Amino acid sequence: MKYSLCILCIALISVSSSATPLEMGTSARAMALGGAFAAIADDESAVFYNPAGLALLGRTTIAAFYQRAFDVVHHVALAGAMRGWGAQFIQLDTGPIESTNEFGNPAGEQTRYASSAGLVGVALGIEHVAVGLRGRLSSDGVATQWGIDGSVLAQVGSIRVGMVVENLLGSTAISLRLGAALVMQFSPRMILTASGEVWGLFRRPEAHVGLEASINGVQIRVGYDGVAVITGAGTRWNSIRLDWAYRMHPQLPASTIVTVAYLF
Repeated sequence: MKYSLCILCIALISVSSSATPLEMGTSARAMALGGAFAAIADDESAVFYNPAGLALLGRTTIAAFYQRAFDVVHHVALAGAMRGWGAQFIQLDTGPIESTNEFGNPAGEQTRYASSAGLVGVALGIEHVAVGLRGRLSSDGVATQWGIDGSVLAQVGSIRVGMVVENLLGSTAISLRLGAALVMQFSPRMILTASGEVWGLFRRPEAHVGLEASINGVQIRVGYDGVAVITGAGTRWNSIRLDWAYRMHPQLPASTIVTVAYLF
């Protein structure tokens, strides 16, 4: 049995059913919240999690994301966003992986998985309601997938609601994500955000939840993405924002996730 190949396959499948860059997340903050970010979507990663959030951005931001997933996959993303629009490029690459036999010795065979994706989103907001539209294209060298998605983000008092309809037009089946978040501000220096989300309402529903406590500009996070528990933290120095997450997996090695952003 080729254990290296098995680990690679299990790792990709455990992330998602399709194992594409569009299913793995592109934000350490959002991933630390279990991916339950469609109702928050208040930074550059809105282009990935809910493009309607682009209409509510207050700063222009560029961000770099890196995840070493399961000690197998190099997962990188570059994003840029300002009020009303955003774009992101995503790349997955394992590099060459040599298989081993049942004794752990090299079997003389190598495999590699690589795929990439691009996203472009636009949004328009009126008071506390915003709508967004996103185009996306992904390829793994064998198959190419494309789609056009629509989204909504609304806020009423301390409650935010987000909805993303994927593949309004596209090469795969339509899918719906629906989320809600409660933002409780106890003081100017202490904010607590609780979020929940259901993915794949038209396919196989999957629950995601997250909690973020912001105290004196430092954020502590914990979430569950339907497979694993994730913890994380974040802080900001002037125009630089740093977010970190650690995704624990019941069978596979843990994954370290980092996002570094610059705010103009």
